[in-house]
Parts: sequence; C-alpha cells; structure tokens
Amino acid sequence: MAEQQNLNKQNQKTSFNLLLGTGIACVLLGFVLLVALAVDIELKPSAFRHLFWAVLGGGLLFVSLVKLQRKSMIFTGLFLLMNGILFFVIDTKFIPYSLDALWPITVIIGGFALFVSGFYVNRSIRTSQLIPSVSLVLLGVFCLLFSLDIIEEPFLQLAGRWWPLVLIAAGFCLVVLFFVWNASKIQLEDVEDDFTDLDDIN
Repeated sequence: MAEQQNLNKQNQKTSFNLLLGTGIACVLLGFVLLVALAVDIELKPSAFRHLFWAVLGGGLLFVSLVKLQRKSMIFTGLFLLMNGILFFVIDTKFIPYSLDALWPITVIIGGFALFVSGFYVNRSIRTSQLIPSVSLVLLGVFCLLFSLDIIEEPFLQLAGRWWPLVLIAAGFCLVVLFFVWNASKIQLEDVEDDFTDLDDIN
C-alpha cells in the first residue's frame, strides 16, 4: 500500500515537471514563431545568440524549480529567460524601439525575478525581498520614462529639483521596516511569555 502511494506521488511529480517543462518550451517557441511569422523581420546572427541565452535561462529555471529550489538559481534562470526574449525581440526589430530606449526593462525584469524567486522559495512575501524588488521595478519604470522621451525634461535638471524625494522615500522605507520588525519582535515575545506561563503552571 505504501509502495503504491509512493509510486502515485512519483508519477504525479513527473506529471507536474512535464507540465512545467512544456510551459517553458511553449513560451520560448511562441515568441520565436511570433517573430518569424511577422512581416519584414530582419534576422541577424546576434538574434539567435540572444535566443540561446533565453533557452539557457529556461533550462536553468526548469532545473532550479524541479530539483535545486534555490533563490539565486531561480532568479538567474528567470532573468536570463526574460532578457533573452526581450533582446531577441529587439534585435529582430519586431518592435520599433532599440536597446538604448528599452534598457530599463532589464532593471524591471531584475526586480520581478527577485520577487518571484523569493516568494517561490519562502512561500511568503518578506519585507527584505519586497523592498528591493519594488525599488528595482520603480527605478526601471522611472528610467523608462526618460529613455522613451515620455518625460522630455533633461534628467539632471529634473533630478536637481526633485532629489529630496529620494530622502523621503528612504526615510519612509526605514520607518516601515521599523514597524514591521517591531511587530514581529512583539509577536515573538508574546509566544515566549505563553511558554513561560505554561511552565509556571506545570
């Protein structure tokens, strides 16, 4: 009976792994076919080099999710996969923007990959992971506004007027961290007090 249960669990695990691998392969193949079937697409050798990094990232992501389950490996796999696809799409001129305009997206991808890897391994949202992730995403979005000329004012001129906002944001984050850590400390102290009361009763 126990042997049958173990066999069923192994089969279920294999099915889930197959599902994950198929999903990653479909994402990669879908992007390649989407670009290949588009009109007036210029394929350069460098585009396939970027595709190689995307495939490498997909393989690394699959192995890290199935076996290793380390944050650094999941982050690296997801980062390579998404950036490889991004650079492939840019290099084939599938979208009318160059890397000079879209480079902040790599920063956004870094923040996203950091959040996903931490959440998957820890099974919860931790402040130590959330704040750097959100900061990277916001920084990428901010830089993207300038690189796409959505904000036409020069960056140095804007930064010279609004740089105190960085101090405000940093101070706000420190205050939030204080309350979060203080709340967790209070909860731990309450648990210790409960155990002490039980010991006194016994």
